Amino acid sequence: MLTKNRPTNAVTPLDVVRSQRGFSILQMVITLTVASIVSTFAVISFQNSKQSLRFQNSVRLLSGNLEKARLDSIRRHGNPVNSSVVFTSPTTYDVTMDFAGTGTPTTRTVTFESGVQVFSTLPSVSFNWRGRTSACTNRFAVSSARGEQSEIDVSDAGDVTIDRQVDVLTADVTYGSMNSNTGVQSSTIVTGSNLHNNALDCPDDSAPPPGPPITGGGPGCPDDSANPSSISIRKNGGSSATIAVTASSTGTITVTKPINLNVTPMSQTVTAGGTVNFTVTSNNNIKSTFAVVFNAPCSSLTVLITVVN
Repeated sequence: MLTKNRPTNAVTPLDVVRSQRGFSILQMVITLTVASIVSTFAVISFQNSKQSLRFQNSVRLLSGNLEKARLDSIRRHGNPVNSSVVFTSPTTYDVTMDFAGTGTPTTRTVTFESGVQVFSTLPSVSFNWRGRTSACTNRFAVSSARGEQSEIDVSDAGDVTIDRQVDVLTADVTYGSMNSNTGVQSSTIVTGSNLHNNALDCPDDSAPPPGPPITGGGPGCPDDSANPSSISIRKNGGSSATIAVTASSTGTITVTKPINLNVTPMSQTVTAGGTVNFTVTSNNNIKSTFAVVFNAPCSSLTVLITVVN
């Protein structure tokens, strides 16, 4: 009986069955693992973005309320009371101004979004009828749960800036000359006894706000130390500081820091009575005083880092 040779590239029913089996169990496990890892990073990135957005929204809302309060006090000539923004807690503040435009100021309480707060002393800003504050520059910092920080300044003139970002006028401006004999009387006198003191309210307006409250300690390790306990560095990597940490117990020293500072290394092993060095630099233009905590085996040592120009 004659048999017909099957071509070598012919597809048999068994081949069709094999091709329809799909992924193997190993391939499915690998695919699910990769998808899980990608999803985890996506969730973390999304959460960080939400936290940053909450922080930025809170800072901008605070700045806007300060500007509105200032303009409202000017519009009403501070009558019957000055407009103000007063913090009642690290996360809430009261805004007193004429919200309805009726001439009668009321007070509304505003709460920062989750994870956002001011540190150090609670700010209190009041604007007089000229939109000026009664004291020198009010400077305070706002931080987020992720360690982001922004510095808000309210000057004696009532100007509000965030992280000292001030717009610079770059356009050419043409000034016209003015003749004192045309419409301006040199003998004009403004009557009244209330004069604003134009003397400088703050002899030194360059000092940054105090940093967060110092926490930690080690009553059982009095020989633990961080030297120096406070130091200044220049902003945006302009200079660095070396912190020497001495521990009385053998173990690992880890670092807790705000997001705008770099500390290298972030952890070191130390032997009992030994000393290890850490380097601190600034990675942006935010100027203020920040706390860096060195967690030794039996104590927490806080060093205040002041970022300057």
